[in-house]
Amino acid sequence: MKKVMILTAEKTGTGHKSAANAIEKRLNNLEYETKQINCFTMMGKIGALLENSYIPITTRFPLLFYIPFLLTQICPNAMHFLIYLKSKKGLKKQINEFNPDLIISVHSMFTKSISHFLKKQKLNIPFYINVIDLVNPPRVWFDKNADAIFVPTEDVKQNYIKNGIDENKLFVSGFPIRDDIKRRTTPKEIGDKVNILLVNPSVNLKKSIQYVKEVSRLKKASVTVVCGRDERMYNTLIKEQLSGNISKDVKIYGFINNMNELLENSHIVLAKAGPNMILEGAKSATAVVITGNIKGQENNNYQYIVKNNFGFKCDNPNKIYDKLNAFILSSELEECLKNVLKADCNNGAEFIANYIHSKIS
Repeated sequence: MKKVMILTAEKTGTGHKSAANAIEKRLNNLEYETKQINCFTMMGKIGALLENSYIPITTRFPLLFYIPFLLTQICPNAMHFLIYLKSKKGLKKQINEFNPDLIISVHSMFTKSISHFLKKQKLNIPFYINVIDLVNPPRVWFDKNADAIFVPTEDVKQNYIKNGIDENKLFVSGFPIRDDIKRRTTPKEIGDKVNILLVNPSVNLKKSIQYVKEVSRLKKASVTVVCGRDERMYNTLIKEQLSGNISKDVKIYGFINNMNELLENSHIVLAKAGPNMILEGAKSATAVVITGNIKGQENNNYQYIVKNNFGFKCDNPNKIYDKLNAFILSSELEECLKNVLKADCNNGAEFIANYIHSKIS
């Protein structure tokens, strides 16, 4: 049985883990043995610190995230070399234990550092990268030494070609979306109320709370909020609801395992510009409203939604009530629910697994 090692992360957003899960499931269906590795654990204590601080920093001190992000844009090779130095011992241990026939990474920090390690160790293991940014990936995703690079859109492919990546290594695969989110063939019908789902609408806590308050004012709306791993947002919303500042009819959840069900029953999802949430919304035939982004990391992802008329962008919570109200009362929502049926980018896991199978089976 052939073995594939999948490099991912557990706590730096949901996109990496969700993509890894989708690819793993497809490979398992093809009877491959797989092993997911949380890359940060290979870096010891500093890796754990980096991973555990991701959500607190991006939600409370975004400037502390943005400054290092800019440095990685200016000096990506320096970052990769540091990652290589800190992870080489852990990576060597994992490779020796699992003995993979192929390695694929779905995390930008573990790209060039991995191919450099394989070269230094003289290991003849194919190394693939699955890029999970939709429009303009940060420079740390670029690795000319990777054997294959899977990108979600043609826009990203052209971006890579302009940056000197060999076109023969690039494959427009789409994004690996999990199977439990089903693709619809007919638009969702709108009844007496529009079901609106908010998923971590902003990295700024005050803005997130304001989004919930403004959306809950809509008369024709049934509102559900998912806070994910942001415990501060969840606790604040519960306090606001108990104080009567948010309607008791608003459903508030922390981390959940039934996002597929919530999306299936929603007409509109409001979320940051994380690619995973954007495409899960699109695949579930839900109109998408982009309410913000992690500065630097997700800046241009909203363009996928706007360009395809799947929804709109509103990064000001004080304007969301009027924009949503007009969106719902006009024919715009119905048009978006029709347009989003054409969403692409959703077959990435199948494409990637089949490509791997064609190379190492």
